[in-house]
Amino acid sequence: MKILLIAINAKYIHSNPAVYSLQACAGAYASHVKIIEFTINQPVSYMLREIYKERPDVAAFSCYIWNRSIIAQLVPDLKKLLPGTDLWAGGPEVSYDAAKAIENWQLRGVMRGHGESSFYRLAMSYATGGAGSLPAILDGASGKQMTLDEIPFWYEGAADFTHRIIYYESSRGCPFSCSYCLSSIEKAMDFRSVARVCRELDFFLERRVPQVKFVDRTFNCKKAHALPILRHILEHDNGVTNFHFEVAADLLDEDYFVLLQRMRPGAIQLEIGVQSTNPDTVAQIRRTMDFSKVAAAVSRIQSWRNIHIHLDLIAGLPKEGLRSFQSSFNDVYELRPEQLQLGFLKVLKGSAMESEAPSYGLLYTNEPPYEVLATKWLSFEDVCRLKMVEEVLERYYNSGQFSHTLDFLSAYFHTPYAMYDALASWYDSRGLFGIQPSRIRKYEILLEFAVSIITASKKSDAGPQADVCREYLAYDIYLREHMKNRPDFLPSLQSWKDAIHGILSQEAKTHALFPQLSHCGYRELTKTLHVEIFPTIFGQPAAGVFYYGARDPLTNNGIAITVPLQSRE
Repeated sequence: MKILLIAINAKYIHSNPAVYSLQACAGAYASHVKIIEFTINQPVSYMLREIYKERPDVAAFSCYIWNRSIIAQLVPDLKKLLPGTDLWAGGPEVSYDAAKAIENWQLRGVMRGHGESSFYRLAMSYATGGAGSLPAILDGASGKQMTLDEIPFWYEGAADFTHRIIYYESSRGCPFSCSYCLSSIEKAMDFRSVARVCRELDFFLERRVPQVKFVDRTFNCKKAHALPILRHILEHDNGVTNFHFEVAADLLDEDYFVLLQRMRPGAIQLEIGVQSTNPDTVAQIRRTMDFSKVAAAVSRIQSWRNIHIHLDLIAGLPKEGLRSFQSSFNDVYELRPEQLQLGFLKVLKGSAMESEAPSYGLLYTNEPPYEVLATKWLSFEDVCRLKMVEEVLERYYNSGQFSHTLDFLSAYFHTPYAMYDALASWYDSRGLFGIQPSRIRKYEILLEFAVSIITASKKSDAGPQADVCREYLAYDIYLREHMKNRPDFLPSLQSWKDAIHGILSQEAKTHALFPQLSHCGYRELTKTLHVEIFPTIFGQPAAGVFYYGARDPLTNNGIAITVPLQSRE
């Protein structure tokens, strides 16, 4: 008897905690269970072939909005190739219309809701020959359910953590009732004991796992649970592992701040769902959020320079039109998070938003991810506009590769949103969307855009300001990467050759700038360091000396030290 649990993940670096948890909960029947993982970027024909090679007696799919359409392609062909295999599905994409999924896909059944107890029953029934008595819908809400603390640690037997994000769950449910979220349906919360969580985190720390991402919807909703876990991470930090948490920033208080401020730079990152700063919108979606407290907490954390902050916005929420969303964007952008995600409303099956959609004039796609097309307040044209803004925001702001240039350019616009909207228009008018330009080409495009904006400003110093922009671009380029070939749009350094030689010669003698390179002579330093000349942006001619052997854990930038130069005028 072979039961195949099939996960189709969004990316290779992702893992699927659901299937690992189910396998761990099979108990004495776990030997009959095998996991196979794919990504949505792999050909469906490849998945079909790999599943067929397993010849399972039971194949069970973990269904989400990002893989539902792929599973819909796989199931009919699997039924042809493996007519004796029972097909099951579980996950949010089949839990809220289980009967319809069974009918449409001709499944043997659906595991609905939390699946650990249901899967144990399924595995036992197939292993002992009693599968015929299983109902078509195995409901995770009926009968005695495993508590989160009763579920075995599902990574115990796993070995390969290389280049993978490990997902971990210390609580289920959410105390809030946001209308767009499925977690709001679960009124009760369940917590894994702090002692168990800390033991299991040690498992990751001992193996120096790169990142552990908590999937708790609001990690800090219960202080007695969250604080000891954060304290354990602080006290057992291995210098490598990063922990990611979704938190409500307005619930952070002095006890949290004392711990957070002491964290190693890069040890944790916080994702904070702002979604909107429009009070009417926040109230309409039944969200609890005080943006003034969020802003104060984020600003305080940012001042320490040790924690990566990720802030989220959702376009398409009720009572928020384009102008209101622009205001929300500007409010959040001014906090300067490391990541600003501009997302679009997904009308998830079973959510309150699904039932309320008609009253909002909410149109959304029939197929996953059920994304907003228009509302009473936001037209489809507005949505298209925001889609373009999202793309340039992702390329330029969220990449972290253009920060100084963007700061320079922002002075030419009344608001942050106006800058990205103008950049989106530039992209659109030149047919640049739909292609993936090289990194250097992105710099070239930004320079072309900047020159057009500076020229259009009609300021008397437009020419010199274009040169200043080039300097900022050079600073951004070399802050991130020791490039072998100098970009064509940057001026030659030939006239500064003697100054650069002098800086490197002095460093080879004193190692005053980078004492960690005291073992390097002049020749080694020419290969290890990059020296760039900046005539203007530091107020006087200066050299930037860039080192890449150590990087900022928040930005991934190298180290830059500025050395004043004698003016040659």
